[in-house]
Amino acid sequence: MKKIMLLIVAFSLSLTLVGCGDDNGNDDENGNEDSNDDSKIVLSYADWGDSEMNQALIDSFEEKNLNIEVNLRQDITGTGGEFTENLLNAQAAGVLPDVFAIDNVPTGYSNGMLLDISEYWDDDPDTEAIYPNIKDTAVYGDGRYAVPSFQFIKGVMLNINIFEEYNIPLPDKDWNYDEFVQIAKDIRTAGKSDIVYGIDPWYGSLDFEVLWPTQDFEDVGYNTWDGEQFNFTSDAWIEAFEEENELMAQDVVAGFTEEEMEVLGDVWPWQVGQIGMRVDATFNLWMIEAMRNDYGIEVGFWPYPGGDAGQFPPTILDFQVVSSQTDHPEAAYELAKWMTFGKEGWMTRLDLMEERGDVMLDRFPVADYPEVWDRTEIYMGYVEGLQDSVDLLEYSKPDVDKWLPGYKAFWEWVGNDQNDYWTKIEEGLISPASFAPEWEAKINELVEEGLEN
Repeated sequence: MKKIMLLIVAFSLSLTLVGCGDDNGNDDENGNEDSNDDSKIVLSYADWGDSEMNQALIDSFEEKNLNIEVNLRQDITGTGGEFTENLLNAQAAGVLPDVFAIDNVPTGYSNGMLLDISEYWDDDPDTEAIYPNIKDTAVYGDGRYAVPSFQFIKGVMLNINIFEEYNIPLPDKDWNYDEFVQIAKDIRTAGKSDIVYGIDPWYGSLDFEVLWPTQDFEDVGYNTWDGEQFNFTSDAWIEAFEEENELMAQDVVAGFTEEEMEVLGDVWPWQVGQIGMRVDATFNLWMIEAMRNDYGIEVGFWPYPGGDAGQFPPTILDFQVVSSQTDHPEAAYELAKWMTFGKEGWMTRLDLMEERGDVMLDRFPVADYPEVWDRTEIYMGYVEGLQDSVDLLEYSKPDVDKWLPGYKAFWEWVGNDQNDYWTKIEEGLISPASFAPEWEAKINELVEEGLEN
């Protein structure tokens, strides 16, 4: 029977770059509204986050910096890759924001969108507090072209109601990935008659090969990246990929048939309680509150399961950049710092969250500020397991998706129509051991070319 493998709720996001500026068209060449005070520096800012929070942070920044006015740009729409595409349109029109988030730093670099901020970063003592495993990202040659903004923690959401219903003990927070797999099988066995699956995958993939080697070897990074190359021919990578394929074949991973979906109706099976565990990141913690309020389902967020070397939480990094079109690079850097890694900006963000009565903190500092971390503790009790993940952050292993040149191009190569690797893998026509050498050679070739260029 035909499987419906992806259970992601899709939202329609605008791709149109609408006109910017005030109603009278009084914009400067960078898309900023003209200020009546000629002595003021005028900047513009854009990201895909909470616009209410962004505006409140900007207001506080302006109060601290009376000579700077910041306009929050609303014309660059979408999220992630769509947002970046619209930035390219803004660049072509000569109206890039002075500071903006970006989904892929190499894309911005190769298109000449980004300013080298090395001189401001190097003179900023606060950058010393940024964690070592994050500090050296987005550095190409002698230049630094982005600031790390936030880290999101990747872990496992557990539907606690299902564990209780099937009398399956909740795992300890320091569990390992063998336990994770066995629990998924137990849930599927117990819940098969109720159309309950063991695991909801990460955007259609379990990513065992990406993360399990990082848990088995202290010096192995994200997807076997060691700082110089990827190592897909390693036994750890191949065995993890094989385990992933086997679990998919055993019908443990959520892949609802058309008949099963007809029984469930027009709902997302995870959100209504038809899946025991979901591999996810903290930017989706909103689901936990929604499931609790809408369906009475209690969900925890367990640390990602460890391996032979211990538990090293995978983290997802976001970045912001200063525009190559800005007329005020130093002021733009200060704004980028305020909105991202800076301690003052973080303390202000937490003040605003308390004023708004927010109960969920879904992103975390990239720097070791004890005062900031102390204040985040009030958000830990709302979701069981979240504090345990945060406690492990000093051992985190960040992804390379948004900053490593060539990485995005490699996955485009894997998925193109000519190679069609995903269909071949799904149909069992090729094994990880057979394609690992070609993948390893190709990704290292593309990354090496990207770094050289």
